[in-house]
Amino acid sequence: MSHAMNVPCRIVVALILATSLRMSLVTDAVLAAEKPIQGRALLVGCTKYDHLEPSLHLQGPANDVALMRSLLIERFAFPAERIVSLTELTGRADVRPTRANIEREFQRLGREALPGEPIVIFLAGHGSQQPDQDPSPDDPEPDGRDELFLPADIQGWDGRAGRVPNAIVDDELRAWLSAIEKRGSAVTVIVDACCSGTMTRGVGERVRQIPPGLLVPLDELSKADARAIRTRSSAGTDATRGGEATRGGRPTEMMLDTPSVVAIYASQSSETTVEKLLPADGKDRKPHGLLTYTISQILSRSTEPMTCRELVQQVQTQYAGWGRSSPTPMIEGRDRDRELFGLTVWPDRSRIILSKTPRGWTINAGILHGVTQNSLLAIFPVGTSRTNEAVGHVRVQVARTVDADVVPCLTDGQPATTALPDSGRCELVFVDAGDLRLRTAITHEATADPAWLRRCQVALQPEALFKQHVRLVRLVESASEADWLVRIGERDVWLIPAVSGVPGEGDVSHSPLNSIGPKPLSDSMVEWLGPALERIARAANLKQLAAQEETTSRQGNAVRIELQIEHALSSQPADTPRHPTLRDGEKLTIRVKNPCSFPVDVTLLVIDRQSGIDALFPQQGEINRLQPGDSFPVSTRVVAESRGLEHLVAIAVKAERDVIDFSCLAQPNLNALKTRGTTATSLASPLGQLLDHAVFAGSPTRGLKKPAIKAHSLQLLTWEIQP
Repeated sequence: MSHAMNVPCRIVVALILATSLRMSLVTDAVLAAEKPIQGRALLVGCTKYDHLEPSLHLQGPANDVALMRSLLIERFAFPAERIVSLTELTGRADVRPTRANIEREFQRLGREALPGEPIVIFLAGHGSQQPDQDPSPDDPEPDGRDELFLPADIQGWDGRAGRVPNAIVDDELRAWLSAIEKRGSAVTVIVDACCSGTMTRGVGERVRQIPPGLLVPLDELSKADARAIRTRSSAGTDATRGGEATRGGRPTEMMLDTPSVVAIYASQSSETTVEKLLPADGKDRKPHGLLTYTISQILSRSTEPMTCRELVQQVQTQYAGWGRSSPTPMIEGRDRDRELFGLTVWPDRSRIILSKTPRGWTINAGILHGVTQNSLLAIFPVGTSRTNEAVGHVRVQVARTVDADVVPCLTDGQPATTALPDSGRCELVFVDAGDLRLRTAITHEATADPAWLRRCQVALQPEALFKQHVRLVRLVESASEADWLVRIGERDVWLIPAVSGVPGEGDVSHSPLNSIGPKPLSDSMVEWLGPALERIARAANLKQLAAQEETTSRQGNAVRIELQIEHALSSQPADTPRHPTLRDGEKLTIRVKNPCSFPVDVTLLVIDRQSGIDALFPQQGEINRLQPGDSFPVSTRVVAESRGLEHLVAIAVKAERDVIDFSCLAQPNLNALKTRGTTATSLASPLGQLLDHAVFAGSPTRGLKKPAIKAHSLQLLTWEIQP
């Protein structure tokens, strides 16, 4: 018998407890070492301003804060108690976005931030400018102005002090951020505000900027401009070299040489920042900053980590897919290629959960996450892996911004069942593309003839469009709901994108970027109207489908091709993803490579400024199948008659027996090209049927099943044409 068997029981218990305690301490230490550092965030949304006219108040910033807070908690695992929100929503004085409260929270972060901890600073509200208070070589302001972020309690101009009381000056913000960065934290600043000097705005959009002269007297700004010119002249600086001096757009000037601070801005210096009702088709749409909503949309749908630079590029791609020419988001900071918000493990398991409520079944995902009306989801039991068979399916009945109502449905031969697991896991198995009809509204100038206005309204009624075989256009009453506008003038008509135009080009009703017109008022104009809008809808749908996929990362062996633009472009600033600029006669080469381990069929389509779709590749007789590792160039010569954006849509599908060629999508000769030999095979595929629905309104298919999504990719590239 072992001596251990004679040890008193209480000693054995003590030994076990001591060993267990030591193991527990070791385990806790290991877990503590492996546990990622938790993040902190300060979210500021200024909507109501104590000393500004009500017409200058905003609606979106408080909604932006709520959206950003939800994103940080649900997607990036930020602890809710470590996120401070300063808005008007609670009515509490201590969390209003006042100057004192904002400064207090910055100072707290400067004391409590930990080394390596991700810190997110979010500022949404009005921006403005005032004369530089400290014009010294150590603190250069090229335009002689300080950028401002405006808290809720800013006051009117103080001429004696030469400043806007309670405004936050870029110099102050720089100092506050420096204190946080010195603690070793990784700081990401997102500013959804602007300071631009113009008031260009799109229909249904509100600009987040106080115009010059309204807050700070114009003569004071003029004096600041003159001082800046004298300063540059005395320093021997060419005032026109490299373009205009910086004029707003960035409510701060961050620390470009600081390793751990990255700043993302909503617009460039010549542009304004907008808020609008989003999502466009949501049942609960609210005013949101365009930048904030787009960032939330991209990160909510993405399944792979991305860098700060990649995020800004994805935002610009989504803007292009929506047909926007501005604003252009900017990024600065040496650490822009670090992983966004410091998340090291990116969860790919579905986070969509089914819940039973008094009004029926709901899911915790909505339009922001890519869940659209009529999309289908498979339901799995609580706690099971993705390899288990689904116990049922649901169809999205009502889609809202971040949640949706669903109903049980029949799918793949399985009967509809209401015996679904509460808190069951959901996975999208069919994504509906939604209503792809172009939302069109009619506006008019004061001098427009009411008779012509009425004739255009009649021409765009459903029954009139049906007679013309126009199926991709629908008339809406409010211009704020529209994608495009029919603008009736005294003698002519313009077709205009219902988004902000290019600052400095006058009122949006005259000649914004990518508009079509003028078309003289005539009987032929009325007949031209519906088909012209459908032509625009085809191009818009193609861009939108490509942008949606480009901004939604996918894991696994999804089809992918690498695209590289080669050209003799004028250099672009390193801190902006602005579209490359091409000029008349310039040679443009698109180099295409297949990095996949299997063959792919590739189609390249160019969408021009007038919504034409041209097949760049393949052309007649060309083979468009790429073997693994293959690379080839496709070249074209730029013809620039006017300024505007052009887009390249690259379609790649996993090669099967028959070669897939989507050059049949080209227009204007759509009807003739649709009967080409490759059309039957190409448009018979799942992707082909969706494109047929989006471009020809021919197929009843409105979306794609999950296997089909994995078997193709769409990419969107954009460049700007300069005459």
